[in-house]
Amino acid sequence: MRIKTVLLSALLAGMLLQGCGQMAENVPVQTVETKGVEVDSALKTISDMKTETTGSMAVDGEAEKETETEVRTQEPAAGQKDDGVRWQDFVANMGMGWNLGNTFDAIDCSGLADELDYEGAWLPGKTRTTKEMISLVKEQGFQTVRIPVSWHNHVDITTDENGNKVYTIREAWMNRVKEVVDYCYGEGLYVIINIHHDDKDRNFIYPTEECREQSVSYITQIWTQVATVFAEYDHHVIYEVFNEVRLAGTEDEWTPDTPNAKAAQRIINEYAQAGVDAIRSVDTGYNASRFIMCTGYAGNMYAYKEQVLPVDKGGYASRIIVSIHPYSPYTFCMDVSENGKSVYDTTVQKDVDEVFRVINRQWTSRDIPVVISEWGTILREDNEESRREHASYYVRQAVTACRDSAGGTVRVPCILWDNGSIADVTKGDTFGYLDRQNVTWFDQGYVDAVINASKGD
Repeated sequence: MRIKTVLLSALLAGMLLQGCGQMAENVPVQTVETKGVEVDSALKTISDMKTETTGSMAVDGEAEKETETEVRTQEPAAGQKDDGVRWQDFVANMGMGWNLGNTFDAIDCSGLADELDYEGAWLPGKTRTTKEMISLVKEQGFQTVRIPVSWHNHVDITTDENGNKVYTIREAWMNRVKEVVDYCYGEGLYVIINIHHDDKDRNFIYPTEECREQSVSYITQIWTQVATVFAEYDHHVIYEVFNEVRLAGTEDEWTPDTPNAKAAQRIINEYAQAGVDAIRSVDTGYNASRFIMCTGYAGNMYAYKEQVLPVDKGGYASRIIVSIHPYSPYTFCMDVSENGKSVYDTTVQKDVDEVFRVINRQWTSRDIPVVISEWGTILREDNEESRREHASYYVRQAVTACRDSAGGTVRVPCILWDNGSIADVTKGDTFGYLDRQNVTWFDQGYVDAVINASKGD
């Protein structure tokens, strides 16, 4: 398997096809991973991809076996800033995290007087983010805040002299995102910024051949602008190239093992390369050495079977982080059908064990850092204690179960998905933990369990 090396500068970022279709079918506002394919002894493993764009993950054959992985880099650019941090220490310092969900990622909102009203459009009380909220997150013991951001409905679209589209992020939106990043940065928190729901519209990012050039151009342009704005922020600012790119609105949307999804993942590999290249090309501040997160098809961790990590031109080892969304097991964490379960038991525990077995084997043992950038359990009528038990076990595994290539313990940061909702437990999607209207926790016992587990309690 070979992929193209995407070498686009900001000057070439506007070169794309003139659209590739209509908007994809609308999907629920909060998209999360459905249950991944069951893993057994036939799990595929990483192979040593020796191509001109050698990355860190690919599959060669069905049998489980140990293989060397290669991460190609080049020499650091002169004058670039780096704090010399080891990747193992970096992810340990990220600790446990919290998502500012359903906020800057809100899309498809109508009747808004001001585009900045998107920030509260999906939240109870239309609540905007405050310093007080971020201070509470810090006081609770969280060390990382992920800020999902949808950009496509906050860009001005023009054309250059060649008729190619140019996407310019509006100043008001960028400034507001920066203001909230500063709330977190000022508290000494790690901050993750991403491209979130821009993959819902085929006119921006979509993983098909006909959308390839346009998507690469869009990703390149957005990251060139964002990396320029945050260049002088130190390694507490982390970039995540995109969220859950997938074949939205199709029967292949949530399953990474179908032929169509596998083909999409190979295109997604190019999109990740484009994002990393764009970030590294902004050669000021910390951008050459900054940690960058890359997500596979639909955020599903089993996308590793076709996923290839980007070649990192920054020149620093292990600065590409794998980002995954294991809401595991699905039946316990998300399922509101008759198959859903509310009780934490050994079956649930074994599913959690499998998550970290795969993380250890596929990535950390090969010195590839991992962040679980979304996870959590919906609130049901009868699962308060069980969801706390699940959270405690999940986080304890995250901080104890994985090793690096030398056998040292690797902590896997877990960024709790919080969409602010506890409204209707019969419909699911109740991932509300922080009561943003009253600036308190909906379930203090749950967030205490998460933080205590991260400390080994």
